[in-house]
Amino acid sequence: MSIAIALLGLLWLLLLAIIIILAAAPIAVSVQAFLAIISVALIWLLKRFVPVNRQVRFLVLAIASVFVMRYWIWRVFETLPSPEDPVSFAAAVLLLGAESFTVALFFLTCLVTGDPCDRAPPKLMHVSQVPSVDILVPSYNEPPELLAVTLAAAKQIIYPEGKKTVVLCDDGGTDQRCNHPDKEIANAARERRETLQSLCRDMDIVYSTRARNEHAKAGNLNAALKHLDGDLVLILDADHVPSRDFLARTAGYFVEKPRLFLVQTPHFFTNRDPIERNIGLPETCPAENEMFYTTIHRGLDRLGGTFFCGSAALLRRAALDEVGGISGVTITEDAETALDIHSRGWESLYLNRAMSAGLQPETFASFIQQRGRWATGMMQILLLKNPLFRSGLSLTQRLCYLNSMSYWLFPVVRMIFLISPLFYLFFGLQIFVVQPDGVMAYILPYLLIAMLVQNGLFARVRWPLISEVYEIAQTPYLLKAVFKTFISPRSAKFNVTAKDETLEDEFISPVLVPLLLTTLVLLAGIVAAALRWYLFPGDRSVVQIVGGWALFNLLLAILALRSVIERQRRLLKPRTAIMAPASLWPEGQHSGSATDVVLRAISARKMRFVFADDDRKNEMIGEGARLVIRPKIDDAPELQHELTITLTRAEDPSDNAGRRLWSADIDRDHLIAASEITAHLVYGDSEKWMAAREAVPRSRGLISGIVFVLRLSLTSIVPSAIALFTYRGAPQDNPEDRYRNANETEAIKYYLADNTSDSDLSAAFLLPEDEGART
Repeated sequence: MSIAIALLGLLWLLLLAIIIILAAAPIAVSVQAFLAIISVALIWLLKRFVPVNRQVRFLVLAIASVFVMRYWIWRVFETLPSPEDPVSFAAAVLLLGAESFTVALFFLTCLVTGDPCDRAPPKLMHVSQVPSVDILVPSYNEPPELLAVTLAAAKQIIYPEGKKTVVLCDDGGTDQRCNHPDKEIANAARERRETLQSLCRDMDIVYSTRARNEHAKAGNLNAALKHLDGDLVLILDADHVPSRDFLARTAGYFVEKPRLFLVQTPHFFTNRDPIERNIGLPETCPAENEMFYTTIHRGLDRLGGTFFCGSAALLRRAALDEVGGISGVTITEDAETALDIHSRGWESLYLNRAMSAGLQPETFASFIQQRGRWATGMMQILLLKNPLFRSGLSLTQRLCYLNSMSYWLFPVVRMIFLISPLFYLFFGLQIFVVQPDGVMAYILPYLLIAMLVQNGLFARVRWPLISEVYEIAQTPYLLKAVFKTFISPRSAKFNVTAKDETLEDEFISPVLVPLLLTTLVLLAGIVAAALRWYLFPGDRSVVQIVGGWALFNLLLAILALRSVIERQRRLLKPRTAIMAPASLWPEGQHSGSATDVVLRAISARKMRFVFADDDRKNEMIGEGARLVIRPKIDDAPELQHELTITLTRAEDPSDNAGRRLWSADIDRDHLIAASEITAHLVYGDSEKWMAAREAVPRSRGLISGIVFVLRLSLTSIVPSAIALFTYRGAPQDNPEDRYRNANETEAIKYYLADNTSDSDLSAAFLLPEDEGART
């Protein structure tokens, strides 16, 4: 085997040498232009087959790799200005450095996405093989309404009796906070602790807190683990509500693979992130995280580089104990923990099935805070635990971690690309030496090939130029975080992302200034280009090239600027919508007088429904009416709780039958019952999230994608300018239930058949007791 591996390695080195020789061979510009045309044409013709055919994908990546390498060699040896002009030379080297980084990242991306992995389901387990599981839900400042739903769903996960323990890890009610010198903080912490202790007691859930808030989320989890002894640990963020089949589809892997320490699943979100919402992307546009979870993480899995993403992951306790628990040196405890355990020889895998649904930050400010924490943490790991020099990792694992961490240098690279044309337009610096034929033979084909490859690899999960818009929106903010981390990598602090924000009004984000200033500077560059065109006729050929680059940057920045204009853009088809039958009758009357209704949305505090018949003929209708509602849940009759509600408002007819959509508040003493119903009806079936990930997003071709983004940018100029001058600042925070805005949609077919019981689902991953264990 070792001889075969050595021969394979030599073959790869030989092929690499051939590619480098071909890429470095000097040829005339006309020949290069011909090769560019052939390369672009081939990739254009083949890219539609890239997602479905591995051989075609390898061929496309090989063609692109040769051309990208030729471009980089040309840039290094033929386009730099003379060092005799040190200022221009420094600016040119800065740009070349950014391009070199993107070229290196291109090859890493080719490696990671070349052959994504699809995991088969785990084998059935015998009852005697079932590992025990501790389900940990870390919390800091989330409201009880949100926690109750997640905890109820965790309780409903199908698993053998006595084999799972649900634990709420409360870091907002620690002794340190309860005894805080600030009486307001101390009183709030004591009240929180009492409320959550009562909630856990009533739900038969373990409540855990600790003395001091040390090492943030990692310390919180480790404090709870000291009192637990489960074989596996399922970690769920407070807003990540699991489906009932989570353990059914994951626990068996740990029986099959004794050295497996992690099964990571995708993060799916029921709301849109503030950038896609504020800039007005259609619902058919794939979510920003889908590129990572649908394609990139499957590629990491193939190379043994699947890493812990903080939530919706199942881990082996023995592996955690071997490294001292959840790692806490950096503020991205998840990736750091995976790196530490991987270096001990443990394995991981990725299952591309969303089995939890969470909440993204509601406002742009919170989104930036979250991404800043991710960027800071990844830079900390790169500096303090660099995977390239970490013993125990395979070569592919080192490259996987390097790829994941180096991505977060994009604020530096993106800012260089934004300001580089300004060096010439403002100061006349020569950032590269190139003739028009070089532009046509090298630069334009390079850009086109890069976009074609990206579109071929990620067509269903990322539209053209959307990544650029996202990066520009984040760059002015994350740039500071990256530099600060490089200067002092151990000084970063963990900031919790708000989970209880609401967006009731349209307003300008309080973090407006950095992105606005960036856009204004780019606008000034266009003005400078116009002046240079007028004042220096001999430079017009250069102004055309550099000015076009600056204009392209400006258009993307204008679109990104819309991110700071917070808007109420509700999903036309909310992902938490349901269609569940229920009975409704006036409070104080017998259920025999019930009327049939259909639940369209429910949370721990609110619900929406329509009457099965014409509601205008029903005597109980009217705002303020007190009613009792009982859902009909055939496959879980124990959850058919009676809830007392108060009607709050009615909306216009919501369907062809002319039925109005009624909203109602659920009495506060029904928090647990409503949470249990919500967990089952809204979140219980992962097939709902599978359908949302696969059926809703649509692909976009390269040309149509570019046209879409540029058109959206141009049409947003006037509305954005008006909003910036007329909208007010952010309103005072008034956290309430974030599920209040759920609207109706048609229900997606349930994965479980009607009347399927919990024991039936157990049979999907357990062998009968009288059968032998499967090896």
